[in-house]
Amino acid sequence: MAKPWEELKAELIRETAAIFMDCPDEIKLFHYGIMTHSEAGKYALNQFFGHQVHAYAGYMIYSSDGLDSILQLARRPTFGLEQLKEMFVQMSKPADREYTVSMMVKYGGQTNLGKYIDKTLAGLQSVDNKEEFVDLISAFQSYVTRLYWWFHWYFPWGIGPAVCPRRSVEDIREMMRLSGIDSGKQGA
Repeated sequence: MAKPWEELKAELIRETAAIFMDCPDEIKLFHYGIMTHSEAGKYALNQFFGHQVHAYAGYMIYSSDGLDSILQLARRPTFGLEQLKEMFVQMSKPADREYTVSMMVKYGGQTNLGKYIDKTLAGLQSVDNKEEFVDLISAFQSYVTRLYWWFHWYFPWGIGPAVCPRRSVEDIREMMRLSGIDSGKQGA
């Protein structure tokens, strides 16, 4: 049987505190390029960067857009508790399709996230009103957001400028000059 929502909220608060200064190993695995938890890289020319990008984006969207939006809607009188519970299910683990969050869990190895999604879904059974819903989902959102910030911290931001540098107008003019585009002749 699922824990009552109050116990789950307390557990989420403890887990968020525990990972506040200590990055979970499953996120460190991405940082070090160790993919032991899934088939990540098998179909991507033996690299994991694509999975890392998707997991990073999934955390960002789930924590800041999805969960935040559902909490905003929970504060409106026009949304009922059952609607909010169903929205959380559809956002977090719909039975009829793959979705961003399940891809993070399945291919990105984010098993702690998957565990707490399942626990939160089960804990919603004991939620009797919108105030309790907001308390539980707020604690869950704090946990997910902390995981996101670890992903953000370890994300290899230097790859962008190294591989895909932004070109200035002056760079483009020089490329055009060197290619002969501005003078009508090809090559210099």
